[in-house]
Amino acid sequence: MTFEAILKEQTGVLTRRLRRMVGDVETAEDLRQETFARAWRSGPRDAAAPVVRAWLHRTATNLALDELRRRRRREHVPLHEGLTDPAGGPRDPRLAEALATLTAHQRLVLLLRFEAGLSLREVGELLDINEDAARKRVARARTLFLDAYAAAGADDPRPTILLLLGREDPAPYVAWLEAQGARVRTLDGTQAGLDLAGADALLLGGSETDVHPSLYGAAIGPHTVETDLTRHLRDLSALRHALSTNLPVLGVCSGAQLLNVLHGGTLHQHLPDSAYSSLDHRDAHDVATAEGSLTRRLLGTEPGVISEHHQAVDRLGAGLRVTSLAPDGLVEALEVPGHRFALGVQWHPERCADGLDGVGARTAAALVEAAAA
Repeated sequence: MTFEAILKEQTGVLTRRLRRMVGDVETAEDLRQETFARAWRSGPRDAAAPVVRAWLHRTATNLALDELRRRRRREHVPLHEGLTDPAGGPRDPRLAEALATLTAHQRLVLLLRFEAGLSLREVGELLDINEDAARKRVARARTLFLDAYAAAGADDPRPTILLLLGREDPAPYVAWLEAQGARVRTLDGTQAGLDLAGADALLLGGSETDVHPSLYGAAIGPHTVETDLTRHLRDLSALRHALSTNLPVLGVCSGAQLLNVLHGGTLHQHLPDSAYSSLDHRDAHDVATAEGSLTRRLLGTEPGVISEHHQAVDRLGAGLRVTSLAPDGLVEALEVPGHRFALGVQWHPERCADGLDGVGARTAAALVEAAAA
């Protein structure tokens, strides 16, 4: 294959990868063009195709990381430092212990797939194997890793719930879940990576920042003044992976909104500007649950909840089911049919004391039970 043919082949692949890293297609295209320009100037043009592809991906990744550092959106976490979190603190020590049982190649495959976020096709290209072979290698390495991870925690049978947060205080979530018998691992950086692979369930907590409208194809409105695109891109990636592996998922407040966005839905950017202005959605109120839903089974017909939000689900995402409504008709809960536990609630169950219809305790107990299974 000629050098020009390789560049043509990699145009779409590199653009998609760069877009996942930097968040917008325009910057991704600029970085891809710069990658190609550097390839023409100093790349291994006469090398074998796998070598050229690997050089292109490495160069594109470095350019993207330079761009992210320039924006001060997040710090770079090199693959060889994958055993510490992006803030520099320790991760679950069982992760290091489990990884140490694998071969160097198996560790590389896992780090490329989960830490670097490469697709199976990209992993295959870097290893010079086809996508199906990459899938098998990742699956085998992941199975061995999870077995080793479970063995490392054999003395603690509690299910592990990964809590994804931004700048929010994890203490209320941790206490709420631990009261129902879970072990909680909090991640407040920009990557879920192998932490997600070692979790029994995923919880997306509420957010002090609004979901960036570009994630659902809208312009930023006047009341959407603070966003965290990097955090929400991470959360969407974690959600996508959790759903694809049938991992139990609970989205709280903005976590429910992201579940809708992931499925192609949109959001009301500011409820007072919409038809939903008669009810105070920053206080306690009742909701009505749908018959035959997980929400109904957990919470009954009309539980009382506590919410605090100014954004909410607008157009429902494809394949989702609305399972709870507020008195003014606003979507309060949605589920992914066919998934063993995938629920998004617009309210804050971690704030709902047992006296408020037991909503908080029952929600946490159901998530922990699903995680333990």
